Amino acid sequence: MNENQQKKLQEVLDYGYQFHFGDYISKGFELFQKNVGGFIGYAFVAGMIIMVCNFIPIIGPIAGGLFLTPALTVGAYLVAHKLNKGESTEFGDFFKGFEFIGPLAAATFVMMLIIIASLIPMFIAWGTSGFFSWIIDAQSDPLGVGEPPHFPLWSIVFIIPAIYLSIAYGWATMFIAFYKMGFWEALEMSRKLITKQWFIIFLYSLVLGLLASVGIILLLVGILVTYPIMLCSQYAAFADVTRLMEEEESDIVDHLVE
Repeated sequence: MNENQQKKLQEVLDYGYQFHFGDYISKGFELFQKNVGGFIGYAFVAGMIIMVCNFIPIIGPIAGGLFLTPALTVGAYLVAHKLNKGESTEFGDFFKGFEFIGPLAAATFVMMLIIIASLIPMFIAWGTSGFFSWIIDAQSDPLGVGEPPHFPLWSIVFIIPAIYLSIAYGWATMFIAFYKMGFWEALEMSRKLITKQWFIIFLYSLVLGLLASVGIILLLVGILVTYPIMLCSQYAAFADVTRLMEEEESDIVDHLVE
């Protein structure tokens, strides 16, 4: 991250920002329409890669979650960015997220550890109620285990930090790809920025999740459309809040001056 980028991001942190909910979804549709075939093909290939990977015992799901999914997701963001700049794209651009696979995997791993750690109080409350012991017994004797114990309902409160963090860290991968940040710097910048408008971004994420779910309901075929639109909309929000396009314009001006 150069000094100009750091200055602009600090301004956003200091003075806040407006979150244009509907505009970002519209922009996501617009970006998707600029390369419909490419995005659908990407969604199909990415889905097949993850599915095949998950068939590999133990190692497959781990590799998919830490390495493949973050890199493939960033690939879609990179294509959306090129389209946003009016540039042409190639199908291979969807896989350029693998150029950042190291910091992406590190950010994903650390994020998962922090979120799991935030759930420890809830796990302790459930453990004291005998809930986990019941699960173990159910695996060995599913017919004779009896009714599950009632874990304290108040323990659900402990899930709030995990929900907060899962939303707050949502832009970390884009900070790695577009601002060349290290994994911890990206996680912290994402957390600080999103926290300023956390609730509306939480609602935005819910809406995008529902949008993607519509594709699953439509016999899974629709996910090839709704999933890329969701990613394009996520990129649109990030690009506007972080003033990413201003960075591109500044780079061009600086290059011309030199």
